[in-house]
Amino acid sequence: MVIRVLADSCGFTTGNDQERGLSYLPLSHVAGLMLDIVAPMANNSGASYATMFFARPYDLKAGSLKDRLQVAKPTLFLGVPLVWEKIADKIRAIGASTTGVKKSLATWAKDLAMKKAKNSQLNGTFEVPCGFCIADNVILTKIKANLGLEKCKFAFTGAAPIRVDTLEYFGSLGMQINEVYGMSECTGATTMSTDEAHVWGSCGWEGPGMEVRAFKVDPSDINKKEEVPKADDTTVTDEAFMGELCYRGRHIMMGYMAQPDLGAAHVDDIKKKNAETIDAEGWLHSGDKGLITKDGMVKITGRYKELIIGAGGENIAPVPIEDAIKKACDGINEVMMVGDHQKYNCALVTLKAVGANGETPGTDNLDAGAKRINNAVTTISAAMDDDVWIKAVTDAINQANKNPKVCQNNAFTIQKFMILPTNFSEQENQLTPTKKLKRKVVETQYAATIKKMYDTNGVYVRYSA
Repeated sequence: MVIRVLADSCGFTTGNDQERGLSYLPLSHVAGLMLDIVAPMANNSGASYATMFFARPYDLKAGSLKDRLQVAKPTLFLGVPLVWEKIADKIRAIGASTTGVKKSLATWAKDLAMKKAKNSQLNGTFEVPCGFCIADNVILTKIKANLGLEKCKFAFTGAAPIRVDTLEYFGSLGMQINEVYGMSECTGATTMSTDEAHVWGSCGWEGPGMEVRAFKVDPSDINKKEEVPKADDTTVTDEAFMGELCYRGRHIMMGYMAQPDLGAAHVDDIKKKNAETIDAEGWLHSGDKGLITKDGMVKITGRYKELIIGAGGENIAPVPIEDAIKKACDGINEVMMVGDHQKYNCALVTLKAVGANGETPGTDNLDAGAKRINNAVTTISAAMDDDVWIKAVTDAINQANKNPKVCQNNAFTIQKFMILPTNFSEQENQLTPTKKLKRKVVETQYAATIKKMYDTNGVYVRYSA
């Protein structure tokens, strides 16, 4: 399905030439399995032929993935959000140090690319601004070549939520990053966006031969469900248009496999899990909260297991609020809201640091945009006591709190925060292999820290071990 869509959209696999990919995700993960093993085999059955380049196991940790991209020059590349955000940080750092005529030319080129990118959103004019072709050939193509992505026909992201401002930034570089969405239980992709049908913040439309719906589901019986109405667009925040995203089609698994040798209790447990995952009508229940627009674009607004239930019973999706804070302060790496059954919400904040690559927590030294918040402060430990830093994070939180698109009322706002001395990482079991945040694990690890925030007066609460 994916190859068919990409063939129509960008000519992928339709020529008698080589299609190239770079493998860096774990092959045990559905994205790595499908992209690095299954897709090349399917590709080789057609006119073109596929070649896979394998990154070194340490490339993400060492920050050397770009070197592999420059060799592979992939025609198809999936970057998990962390990869795209790290690339964006490096380009921003270069841009911040550029001055004079080069700065003016880069700003001119990026402004034109941003106009084109906005025009290219679904229902846009698709108008190409005057001068864009010159800007692309002279300036933007060089940026893409420096990343090793000048031959990329289709660049996309998936496996975890990505910030809209990251997608917008790449749009200003003349690169469209499309989104795909799915899970292991549906063989990877169920929705995807393409250059012709793309909306920042949406994960695309249902693939051919697949059905995607948003249902209000009875908490005690997944077979009792009612489809919610379609939203006018992706900016809708009304709960009436929100539901659990469910999919149906031949790509859905038959079920989780049991091992009879482990006993009857194990088999019964797997049967129960299957009954809680796929309903009687064949709908796979994702656990993701979202909406579907009248144009058919799917947007994820949260995950039901991750929703914060306020003291007043409000269902609060933390990701849009966290993303708004990170967008407002370039020095922030991660924000994790907490507040389940509490009178108000708090946030754990991490700062961008050298070596913080998702696999390891990194060092105490500030990196990328974090170095520009206060030139006199170079470490996380110093930033934790710095008035400029504390104000920068406070202002970012206040900006998000006042944004009605993410904070519908006071119950959604963040009242207190704490800067942590280290970043979240896979090494500390706080992130998955695709760098999704394990919220329950973090809450357990920082239980005493979170309690201290609630027990201490003031908006900023200083961390202590």
